[in-house]
Amino acid sequence: MDDYESIRRLIALYGQLLDSKRFEAWADLFTVNARFRVWGQVHEGREAIVREICGMQPDVPGKHVVLVPVIDLEDASHARCWTDLTALASVGEGIHVATIGRYHDRLAKDAKDGFWRFTERTLVMGGEEVPEGVMPSPSR
Repeated sequence: MDDYESIRRLIALYGQLLDSKRFEAWADLFTVNARFRVWGQVHEGREAIVREICGMQPDVPGKHVVLVPVIDLEDASHARCWTDLTALASVGEGIHVATIGRYHDRLAKDAKDGFWRFTERTLVMGGEEVPEGVMPSPSR
């Protein structure tokens, strides 16, 4: 599998594992010292990310729907990625859009196992400004 396909797989697994509440496998998608920014908060380290993000998952399963990611390889083991997101939530007998946003990611390829992982994941919700220090999606 080439690097682009491996990164697309990482992006897809993120939502599938989280929605299925497979939190142990989901945690392994992040480096040990990863950073996750969402709703004005920054969670530092894999343990904090798992505690905070997995802790806010609803009892009734939702669904993360991601669009085609824009991937820029920086070198053989580092990449940036931007992926649009819609999160769906179950409400009574129906489903509604819970939120929309864009992930701004920094990724690293592990030299030991060859897997790509998130080193930094910033979720910018629809209507929010891209935080200072976070690269907006490319124009080309």
